Amino acid sequence: MAMLLRCVCLAALLALPLSAPPLLADVVVDYAGLSSSRDAGLRHDRDRRQVAAELDRDLQKLGRRYLRPGQTLELQIAQIDLAGDYEPWRSGFQDVRILRDITPPRIVLRYQLVEDGRLIAQGQAKLGDMNYLSDPRARGDGTPLIHEKLLLRDWFRKTFAAAG
Repeated sequence: MAMLLRCVCLAALLALPLSAPPLLADVVVDYAGLSSSRDAGLRHDRDRRQVAAELDRDLQKLGRRYLRPGQTLELQIAQIDLAGDYEPWRSGFQDVRILRDITPPRIVLRYQLVEDGRLIAQGQAKLGDMNYLSDPRARGDGTPLIHEKLLLRDWFRKTFAAAG
């Protein structure tokens, strides 16, 4: 009898319709601006792919944090200038970015926020931080592109925290 009851319960559970997975927020990024960048660190396809992959991981996390389920953020990175610069005249430091006050990270982007097929927000933003070397969040942080990621995190929070 107990075995029959187990079989009936199992059959009932299997017969229940599976609920659809909840819709997740989505961030779709066009990195076309990387190919026209004047930044020395973005001259090669491999470097542009690495930068795009690194930023994309962070942007996807930001989308899950600040956007509502079912929303899609379409971002176009129109221009990017990474923090720091190469100083090839420095012997032994050809592959090292030297961070100075005069070489802040800059990003120009355009965006559209779509929900259920409706455009609910759009705009353009010019991001930059002349005080990036003083930002305590970046001190001692070995995360690649931390200064660019902080620009994007701050913009995301200011732009979408109230909406999400």
